[in-house]
Amino acid sequence: MKTITTYIIALSTGLYLSIGTASAQSGSEIRFNTFGKTIDTSLVMVSATVNPKQSISMDGIHFSIIVRNNSGNSITIKNISDLLYLALYNERGLDIAIENMSMAPINRKDRSWKFRSEAVSPDKAYINGKDEKSDLKQLEYVEIPARGKYLINLMLKNVKDVKNSKDVQDRYLKPTVKLASGKYRLKMWLSIFLKERNSSGSSRIAGFESPMIDIEYGR
Repeated sequence: MKTITTYIIALSTGLYLSIGTASAQSGSEIRFNTFGKTIDTSLVMVSATVNPKQSISMDGIHFSIIVRNNSGNSITIKNISDLLYLALYNERGLDIAIENMSMAPINRKDRSWKFRSEAVSPDKAYINGKDEKSDLKQLEYVEIPARGKYLINLMLKNVKDVKNSKDVQDRYLKPTVKLASGKYRLKMWLSIFLKERNSSGSSRIAGFESPMIDIEYGR
């Protein structure tokens, strides 16, 4: 059976006021929309589940990302938790999320893949409901069977110490602090690139973005 490799690359944006809002229901699935030039969205679908009210005893905001393989062939995707880009806005409308540096150039002699994201912490992953036992920080690729579903649980524990709009622009230089209780709005982006095995080229399928998700943490 022919296997297709899917590369998921995160994109960022500074938009805050111009994007829509979704109030996530506990356990409900929030489907991502496409953005930019769309070539084909029939192969995969991206969504998330987020509880809109979470206790501070959970030690961070918990959510899940789901990728469904709609095709009749297995696909292989890059580690979602390493490539996911997100923004977390506090009550003042400031993005306090830690920037995902996994897409930055690798300036080391050993250029092999390593988990580099500090934005989120991977917890558990499931393929068609089956628990994946692998260390998610050591797993570069995940294979999703035909018509299968990949679900990964993620935690957002730490943020940047941002106090004003200037801090947002330079937040990679700011100290990292534990997420405090408060009202937040979460936004996420993924772009999917499809590459057939034994092919030197890749093609963009679609970019996906979540609606804005309101979360009360610790209240």
